[in-house]
Amino acid sequence: MRNDKGQYASPADKQISGEMEELLGRYLESLREQKDRTKDSTVNTRRREVRYWLAFCESNDIDPLAATTEDVRGYIQLNSNLADTTVGSYYRSVQSFYSIVANDARDDQLELVNGHPCEDSNTIDLKDDYNIYENKAEYKIQHDLTASNSDELREGTSEVLALKPEQVESLFDAVPGKTPQAKLRNEIAVRLNWYTGCRSVELSRLKIENIDWEECSIDVRSAKLSVKENSGLIRRDVYFPEEFRFQLKRWCERIRHAFSAEAMPDSGNILVTTHNDEMSGPQINDVVKKAARNAEVQRPLRPPNPDPDDEVKEWFVTTHRIRRSAISHWVNDCESLGLHQVRRIAGHARIEQTMEYVEDDDDQIAVDYQKAMR
Repeated sequence: MRNDKGQYASPADKQISGEMEELLGRYLESLREQKDRTKDSTVNTRRREVRYWLAFCESNDIDPLAATTEDVRGYIQLNSNLADTTVGSYYRSVQSFYSIVANDARDDQLELVNGHPCEDSNTIDLKDDYNIYENKAEYKIQHDLTASNSDELREGTSEVLALKPEQVESLFDAVPGKTPQAKLRNEIAVRLNWYTGCRSVELSRLKIENIDWEECSIDVRSAKLSVKENSGLIRRDVYFPEEFRFQLKRWCERIRHAFSAEAMPDSGNILVTTHNDEMSGPQINDVVKKAARNAEVQRPLRPPNPDPDDEVKEWFVTTHRIRRSAISHWVNDCESLGLHQVRRIAGHARIEQTMEYVEDDDDQIAVDYQKAMR
């Protein structure tokens, strides 16, 4: 039921009555009949998200088969605190529910009283009406992932999952560590991951003697390219912001060799442990994952919705995700960096690899062309 101000209420949980479960089942059966090539992952997403919609309807005493556009708008507004991609997915599931019900020709119990409440963008436009963008530049996408896109979005595909810069920066203050020195080392590791875009094994190889303090650069050996095929890229310079120089220099020159019994004062790896002169790639990755969990931006990718006893085989925030996020940020949001420059910093052998991080924007192309021709 709505509250005394006429506002829609959020369901206390996602449970629905037996009657609603039956309606959900009829919808799913009709979905499979009408669209028999629908992937199992999509069906699972619809099952889960239409259940959310039915729970909303039940909490607000709405007959789903008589729902109006106003009711759907109330549902969107109630979920507006979620990520754009999540709200978009929820809305697409509501649209799917009504499209399937409206088109059903066999089940006489699937009849709409008031017609389709959200048939097209003329009815509800997420972008224009709610400033919800479902297709943003990579790093701008919020990632409350659904089961379907978690299954399909993998490393190496044309779709890039990435964090917003502010999400990455939230990790800096959330790093784990039992001592102030350990926390500082871990913060240095996460910052270097973001600032340089290095792979985890490359981070473990960063050395003090390869730092150019004046230029704020570090010479690093590629972890992926072969000398035979890419001799010009086997070593490359990566960079860090000038404002990070003091913190990094303080760690390298004053704290690092006191923190580690194995570290030499003036040379060796930047990242060390208390008993080893090298912090390994997996150890750095663990720090990043724990910091993301502390900052509440971590989530499982596989399985997408684990039970308490399930083992999570893949996490969203990793050192590799931070690398992809950094490259995406440089490409999409840093006008002073050209693609070829980003390719060099990232250590990509081919410009096509870097191009995967570019968001196509035809409207912006038109604007930029007119500026160039003036």
